[in-house]
Amino acid sequence: MTIFKRLSASILAIAILFTMLAPMAFAENITLDDVNKFLNESAKLGEGSKANKVAIIPINHIDGPQEEDQFYGFVSFVYPARSYVKYQVSYISCTCRSADVNYWTTAYVDLTLPESGLLDDAEIRTLSFGADGTGHYQAGFWGDSNPIPSGQTFDMINEQYIPYYVGKTYGQIKDFNTIADIDLADYQSGEGRSEFTLDTWSGATVSVNNVLRMLQALIKYHGTNDHFANDPSLKVEEVSETVGEVEEKEVTAEAAVVGTVEVKELPAPVDTSRTYKPSKDATEEVPCEEGNFGPTCSAIGAHNLLEYLNRPDVLYIDTRDFGDYAKKHLRNFEAIPFFALIFNADAHTDESLFQLYGGTPTEPIPVYEESDIILEAFFPKDKTLFIMCQGGARVTMLMNILKARGWDMSKIYNIGGMAQFSGPEYKDLTTDTLEVAINATYSFEGLTRIKN
Repeated sequence: MTIFKRLSASILAIAILFTMLAPMAFAENITLDDVNKFLNESAKLGEGSKANKVAIIPINHIDGPQEEDQFYGFVSFVYPARSYVKYQVSYISCTCRSADVNYWTTAYVDLTLPESGLLDDAEIRTLSFGADGTGHYQAGFWGDSNPIPSGQTFDMINEQYIPYYVGKTYGQIKDFNTIADIDLADYQSGEGRSEFTLDTWSGATVSVNNVLRMLQALIKYHGTNDHFANDPSLKVEEVSETVGEVEEKEVTAEAAVVGTVEVKELPAPVDTSRTYKPSKDATEEVPCEEGNFGPTCSAIGAHNLLEYLNRPDVLYIDTRDFGDYAKKHLRNFEAIPFFALIFNADAHTDESLFQLYGGTPTEPIPVYEESDIILEAFFPKDKTLFIMCQGGARVTMLMNILKARGWDMSKIYNIGGMAQFSGPEYKDLTTDTLEVAINATYSFEGLTRIKN
C-alpha cells in the first residue's frame, strides 16, 4: 500500500468517525476529550492494547491573507521512549488552492520529556516529513505541491526551513504567530546557514506557517503527558474538595500503603564487621571498609538474601547476559546485561561498539548524549537496588560506574553471583533451564553518539 493510500485511508476513517458522532454531539454535547476517549477505548488502540494511542487535536490554521480557522489534526502514533515521545500527526497544511488538491500533510515529530518537568523546556528532537527518527521507517508525507507555485521545491524547504525547529523548545516558539516572528540571526545560526533567508518563504506557501502551527498544537497535546503533571502553568483548579479533606485522604492513603507490607529494615550495603583479602597475594584479611563494593563485604548475599526478598521497595537485577540468565536465574530478577549494554572499555572510541560507557568503571566515558538517561532507566535512582551477576565482579564494576555518574550508593547492594546461590534453601526460588539456548543481538537505536 502506498503512503498516499495509507494516508487516504486514515482521513477516510476520521471522516466516518465524525459522521457517526455528529448527531450525538448535538444530543449529548460530546467534547473532543469524549471523542479521544472513544477512539482509544472502543478499539484495539491505546495503552495495553495492540496499537499505540491516537488523538484528535485542534490546530489553529492560518491562510495566505492571515485569516485563521480552527482545523483538526489526527495524531495517529504516540509512543513514549526513554526521554522523549514519538508522534505522527496528519493535518491540513495548504488551503490556498482548490479543495481537490488540499492533501493532508503528515509529520513525524520527537518531543523530549525534560528533566525540569516543564512543558516550556520540551524540545523538538526530530521533525521530519519523510523518515522517522531512526531513519528506518517512512513516517511522514509532504502534502503541498512540489514545487510550490513560486518555484521552491520541497527539498529546499526540507534542507533550509525544517532544520530551524530541531533543538528549539516550546518556550522559544510558543508565542510565534507566523515565520515573520522568527529572528533572522537565529534562523541563520548554525553551520552552512548564513545565506538562508526567511524572505524565501514569505508569501511563497502557507505550509511553512502551518508547520509552526502544527508544532505548537502538538506540543500543547504533549503537555497532557503525565511527565508534566507538576508544571504549574498547566494546573487546573480543583474545587471539589477542601484542603482539609485532601490532606486527610493523602494521610489515609499513605497509611494504607505502609500497612500492607511488613518489611525488615535494610542494613547499610557494606558490613564492616566482615573481613576480606585486599589482593590475591595478601596473606591476611582486613576489615571491610565503607565504599567497598565487592560481594565479600556486602551486608546482603547468599547468607541472608531470603530475609530481603519480595520487597516492594527493592528492584532485583541480574547483570548477566540473556543466555546465562535463561539457563539459570533467581525468579523475579530482571536481566540487564552489563557487558552487552552498559560497558566496554573501547566503546567511546570504537564506533562499531554500542555500549553506554567506555573508559574505566571508576572513570566511565559516556558514549551517547543519552547514556545517563538510559542508565537511570535501567537502574532508577529513587529505588533500592539488589544487583547480582555470576560471581559479583561485574556488579562491582557497575557500582563504580553508578558512583561516578552520581548515584546514591547507600541504596545499592552487591548481593554476589549466581554461583553462590546453590544451597538447598534457594532451590525453590531458582529457575533452572539448561536446555534453553539464546543467541541475542544487542544494540541501541535513536541515540546521539558523542564524538570523542
